[in-house]
Amino acid sequence: MRKPSPGDKRIITPEEAITFYVLSRRKMWKLMDEHTDFTVKYYDGRNLIIRAEFEKYLENHPELRRRAYGKR
Repeated sequence: MRKPSPGDKRIITPEEAITFYVLSRRKMWKLMDEHTDFTVKYYDGRNLIIRAEFEKYLENHPELRRRAYGKR
């Protein structure tokens, strides 16, 4: 049985969001501290993100994505 992709899940961890959406770790954790528009759930001491809400947030804030260095 294969592990599901973050694109298939409804709720993802911050680390999955960082790798799947190519985000900066520093900016992601800063967002988690600010409690912005996307919903964060705390379950058993873990931060969980509702993927659909986070995707809507990323549409409105494209500056969060990492730059592709060396590519123009």
